[in-house]
Amino acid sequence: MAGKSALLKGTVPAQYRDVFDLIAYDNSVPRHLSMAVLKTAKLGKSTIEAIYESSDPRSQGYLTRDGFYKLLAFTAVAQAGKPVSEKSLDAYREIELPVPTLCSAGDLKRLSRQGNPTEFNFTYAELMELDTIDLELLPGKKGLVFKHVEYTLSSKLHGSAVTRRYSDFETFHEILLQRYPYRLVPKMPPKKFVASTQFIEGRRRALRQFVNLVGRHPVFYSDELIVFFLTFNGSDVQSKLKDKFRTPLDEFVRSPLASKARELVSPDVHVSMEQSKGQLRELHASVFKLYSVMDKIISRALASADDLRSYGDELGRLGSNAALSMGGDTEWSKIRVQLRELPTVFASVSDRSAQLATENLQSSFETLGEFQSLLTAFELLMERREKGVLREHQAAYTKMQTMKKHQGRMTSQKSVDEQDLQQQILQQESEVTSVERRNFFSLYCIQMETKLIYANLSMLPLAVERLAAGYCNNHEELCTMWRGIMGQLAAISPSPSPMTSETKSLCPASPGGATA
Repeated sequence: MAGKSALLKGTVPAQYRDVFDLIAYDNSVPRHLSMAVLKTAKLGKSTIEAIYESSDPRSQGYLTRDGFYKLLAFTAVAQAGKPVSEKSLDAYREIELPVPTLCSAGDLKRLSRQGNPTEFNFTYAELMELDTIDLELLPGKKGLVFKHVEYTLSSKLHGSAVTRRYSDFETFHEILLQRYPYRLVPKMPPKKFVASTQFIEGRRRALRQFVNLVGRHPVFYSDELIVFFLTFNGSDVQSKLKDKFRTPLDEFVRSPLASKARELVSPDVHVSMEQSKGQLRELHASVFKLYSVMDKIISRALASADDLRSYGDELGRLGSNAALSMGGDTEWSKIRVQLRELPTVFASVSDRSAQLATENLQSSFETLGEFQSLLTAFELLMERREKGVLREHQAAYTKMQTMKKHQGRMTSQKSVDEQDLQQQILQQESEVTSVERRNFFSLYCIQMETKLIYANLSMLPLAVERLAAGYCNNHEELCTMWRGIMGQLAAISPSPSPMTSETKSLCPASPGGATA
């Protein structure tokens, strides 16, 4: 339903209200968010600036509802090739204003999260939608002297597929840490010069987990660093990364929120942070136990698969042992024929059991591993903060206090010395202020990263669900294989078999079928 605006002469389309209600915070839209919306209109930089200046003539730094409506109207006329001016809007007197072409509703919703920087509105499902990144091992090893493996790295978001090696990931990880020292940067899997096939596969899974956690981080996923890493298709990736991000200014220097970080953290931020640290420490301990138990479950499943093969092999040896004549019993001759065929059958069950354990149970294992990686990243983040900004703040503050004490003992010195010291104190006070701002910004980031972990708590029920589904899939398929073995043995089983009713109840026929 259309309406009127105090600043516009035409009728306001319903789409204007929908966009404003979607992205506004506290009934206004800050400048940086308005500019982000304008950038989706695919207009030139000068046109975008002209639109915003015309919508916010008093340079308040934010737009009210009417101001934002005006911005949308100017955007639409600019997209139609008309100048950004009040005169262009005169053509819409008493009729509905034009509707601009912007990004999708989903993208606008993502932009809306920039409106209130203290809110974390991503659900787990929305985080998963940010990107899906796959990493597959390329066959063979590369390199003339020092051999290495390479991977195909593909991104659903960017529609890209590029080739990367482990050292490329190392360089990317190093730069990412420099750019975002106060964010959840996952730990890299270890490096090994002489690696087995099993180690290489485990590292591939770990690298895939690492890059997906980065690609689904609400701050990282659109950063130019990860976009470059996921899409650059040339050679010598490490050199290109280092050249392009030679002086990687960290987030504190680049972020418009850094100057007002003190206002963004809660008054009891230190108390709440200590509580969160304690809770996440306990959570990490439990998730680590779940991860370890899941590892044992898979190991036992693989060991059980090996035991099945040994079981079949022993039956085969028993059937092939000509020395066991059993007094020439005719039934034993028939049984021997069947026993000799069982190693192949049991080998098939063994192989499929191992494959199902790897495919179905591994999914639950990797989900727990991904969540554990997030919790480990939080611990590493706290360590970086304590070793970095906290020590810098304490050192700068101590130096300033020492200077002030020294100033009090300089009454007998020349005034020029006092003036020099006073200047040094002023410079040191400025440094303390800068470090304090960085400290508050680090607290703000940790506050948001804690909320990111909470949003990922859905990984726990997902891991259980995948475990249950894995067992169901495993047992359904293996039951079918075991029924085949039962049918194969039916010819040599006692008739009537005393086990028939029991085996049928333990391994019933599938729906619509009969037990062999």
